Amino acid sequence: MKHIFSFAFLFLTFVYQASGQTVSGILMDETEQPVAYANVVVMSLPDSAFVSGTISDDKGSFTLAVDGKDKIIRISSIGYMTVYQRCHAADLGVIRLASDTQMLNEVVIKGSLPKTRLKGDALVTNIQNSVLSVAGSANDVLAKIPGIQGKDGSFTVFGKGTPVFYINGRLVRDNSELERLHSSDIKSVEVVTNPGAQYDATVKAVVLIRTLKPVGEGLGFNVKTANMYGENYFTLNQFDFNYRHKGLDIIGSLFYSGGKDGTNISLDQQTWVDTLWAQRSDAYTLARRENYKARLGANYMFNEKHSVGILYDFVYYSTEEPNYTMRSEISADGKPYDSWKSKNVLSNEYPVHLVNAYYVGAIGKWSVNFNTDMRWSYEEDKQTTTEDSENYQDRTVKTNRRYDNGLFASKLVLSYPLWKGNLSFGGEYTHTYQKNKFANEQGILQDTDNKVQEYSISAFAEYRLKLGKLDVGAGIRYEHNTSDYYESGKLVNEQSKVYDNVFPTVSLAYPFGPVSANLSYTMKTRRPSYSQLDGNMNYINRYTYMSGNPLLKPTTYSDLTWVSSYKFFQLIISYQRSENAIVHVTNQLKTQPNISHTTYQNFNKIDKVTFLLAASPTIGCWNLNYSAGIIKQWFELEHLGAIKKMHRPMPYLSMFNTFTLPKGFQITLDGVFMGKGHVENLLIGENKYIDVGIGKTFFKDKALLVKLDCSDVFDWRRNNTTLYGERNILREKDSWTDLQNVRLTLRYRFNSSKSKYKGTGAGMDEKARL
Repeated sequence: MKHIFSFAFLFLTFVYQASGQTVSGILMDETEQPVAYANVVVMSLPDSAFVSGTISDDKGSFTLAVDGKDKIIRISSIGYMTVYQRCHAADLGVIRLASDTQMLNEVVIKGSLPKTRLKGDALVTNIQNSVLSVAGSANDVLAKIPGIQGKDGSFTVFGKGTPVFYINGRLVRDNSELERLHSSDIKSVEVVTNPGAQYDATVKAVVLIRTLKPVGEGLGFNVKTANMYGENYFTLNQFDFNYRHKGLDIIGSLFYSGGKDGTNISLDQQTWVDTLWAQRSDAYTLARRENYKARLGANYMFNEKHSVGILYDFVYYSTEEPNYTMRSEISADGKPYDSWKSKNVLSNEYPVHLVNAYYVGAIGKWSVNFNTDMRWSYEEDKQTTTEDSENYQDRTVKTNRRYDNGLFASKLVLSYPLWKGNLSFGGEYTHTYQKNKFANEQGILQDTDNKVQEYSISAFAEYRLKLGKLDVGAGIRYEHNTSDYYESGKLVNEQSKVYDNVFPTVSLAYPFGPVSANLSYTMKTRRPSYSQLDGNMNYINRYTYMSGNPLLKPTTYSDLTWVSSYKFFQLIISYQRSENAIVHVTNQLKTQPNISHTTYQNFNKIDKVTFLLAASPTIGCWNLNYSAGIIKQWFELEHLGAIKKMHRPMPYLSMFNTFTLPKGFQITLDGVFMGKGHVENLLIGENKYIDVGIGKTFFKDKALLVKLDCSDVFDWRRNNTTLYGERNILREKDSWTDLQNVRLTLRYRFNSSKSKYKGTGAGMDEKARL
């Protein structure tokens, strides 16, 4: 610890001593939102010769070295009027950029700039006035962003895993908010593949969504309904309102979704112990799900430098599975042993309360961003499983489980222009707990009463500067985590842990002529979720149990990533090593080897290389967004007394086509293909689907959108996976979920001003783990 702080002190001292004459400022638009990635150029007078240049960061801030007097600054950005200003002071304060509607129209007509480009360490995709602006929701937009995979709120960044989302700098705590954000309100989407020290060490990718300026003051509202028709019916409805008067902004939202979905699963399992046990199971689930959400918030902007706000969210989830049925057949050494029919009745409720408060301000050259978050929730599951056995005794298993969760988190970030760059540093504190009570009245599974209580303290510093055309960034993050595990109110030292870790980050960006490139290195971690640490047994059937593992260790990732862009091409290449990798496994119970136990286990290491090439050209009314990639891992495990190599690469191909037609019509034709390959200890089979859609906007301001979509037109989506264990193989064959459907969406906006709420949230990793 002593060496860490000594290093940080010497680093800051060196940077301070190297400081010289600089000029800095903050770029804001007409709605008090920061203008990121604007070009800022210093020119000499009277010849207007280029002296130095930079781009503004994601907070709109910039810092430039200036030698001598008689200099002028030129600030330009797509969609804004170019600004010229004399360098009359070291701190230029807030500089406002006015929208340039004519320029935006020219960009749309000429297509003179690529839709996706590399800016610093982020791939930035402009949405405003593009074909994606009428895609529907943020979910529809994100599905077509280079480097992002997935749909309907479930997304991953290629080769990086699940990202953290921000909307106007505010952490998205519930991904259903992406469905509630209209595509026409989005200005740009930025994908950061190697986040710096300011982000939690568990965050391996960040997606920053920026919205357009508000429209006027007064009251605005947004109404949406979407109805999906397939094998079952599902509906989604929302009402948003916003009231703005001068510096006051009040926001609110009501949301409901509900319906049924079915899942069909076919499993084959073989287990080699003293006997060769084979189990075949076919299960069908019809679940009724409901989701209620309400939001109320307010923020006040005292002036251009000071803003405060508070936001409250209430969420209620409920799930009922009254018709879960499974038929299983068991054989021993090839001879029939038993068969049974299981019926499972499950009910679940999950209310959540969330509060966020923030202060964002500027004091002289200092920028201040403070956030605090509180979260309370509980989850209650009641499950009854009835097994009718053909050859042995019938069985009824009833279980009751309740989780109580809590979180308090605060985060402070300070920024200051220093020498030729910008220094940001701060800290974060998080306290979480989860209480877990489990009971099985038949005594087949053990009753438990445990609690996990964790404290986390983090400190970080990050410095970015411009050296000619070279953009350099370096940061360091220190995290101290304490985890206390209690059983029946008593501390269990063997399962309690203390971690002290340092996570460095380095980033280099440089333009090689028309090619922009960024090379970055980060060290990250992945802490096991609370469900992965939960040692309580879940009953599947009399030969299959499932639980977490309270002895899991965090995974450490080392990541080296190259990102480059040329015209409408983007290239991402990364290498990642995972140490103490957490892997989902199936083992045998030591006391009863014929019973399979699905749990989690740490493995020594997994090496992985990812490659993705994306292109997004426009040919007349046809907008293409094509991606081709491959993921290859190096992973070995023991299987049936030998070492099995899981090295097969997995190919990926996506083709998104959008045709913009007269009178506000738009047609989409999308296809995705995932080839067969290894992921950890899984062999994942081929999967593919094709979606089509047609939409039309009405009125001059496109306030009304009507959209008809068909998902998985040919009903191709199937899950085929093989999981390899030490003494078993588990195969899933042609399993499916209700993904083939037709969806009709209607959305109407009236004076729908986007909120100025600037809360970014704290404790994002712990929220995800809860």
